Amino acid sequence: MTPHSETASMNKNSWESPASWMVLAMAVVVLSTGIKIVWNAYGEWNRAQALENTDPDKAMEHYERVIHWHVPFLSLSDQAAEKMWDYAADREQQGDVEQALNTLRVLRGAFYAARSFYTPGKDWIGRCNEKIAALMASKPAYSETDRNKSYDERQAEYLELLSRERPPHAGWAVLTEIGFWGWVACAFLVIFKGFSPKGAFQTRPALRWAGGWLACYGLWIWGLFRV
Repeated sequence: MTPHSETASMNKNSWESPASWMVLAMAVVVLSTGIKIVWNAYGEWNRAQALENTDPDKAMEHYERVIHWHVPFLSLSDQAAEKMWDYAADREQQGDVEQALNTLRVLRGAFYAARSFYTPGKDWIGRCNEKIAALMASKPAYSETDRNKSYDERQAEYLELLSRERPPHAGWAVLTEIGFWGWVACAFLVIFKGFSPKGAFQTRPALRWAGGWLACYGLWIWGLFRV
């Protein structure tokens, strides 16, 4: 056997291994997922821009979705947050405190909804906490106990409640990620390894990777409930 044929044989065998197919499947999924997230983020941004002057309330919904499609190192989430913050400030100046509060709460919640291993937009969350606490303290007190407290006392209490962090459990978050990418990779492997190049169904490898898909999918679902 010539060196060229030996090299070709080694390359062929390397792509027949499950690990190679798994790496390929993961790369395809990561790339396609990243493209979809960026595409959706810019799509929501463009919809918000188109509605900003005619239907600002609807535009805020699309800015919120931009944050939900948060992409690290992409400034789009901060730009959308700035739009929502300015809208809340405008509502406050117009005397619509409830709408201002609602917008700030949605803005704060959007960043919490986008978190995974870390929480994006912590500066925005802190700004929202302070502003929400101030607006809440400026409203009429609901109880006799609150009426006996000063504005500063009530503001401090609201801020303390808003600032309490309830982060997801890091261990379960990692297992959830492993489960998700695992079942995606196994689904690809069922397709690529469960059939021969001629299209014949191969029972043993198909069942092997179907079992892996089931295990990883179960881990993913379990992690979502535990995280």
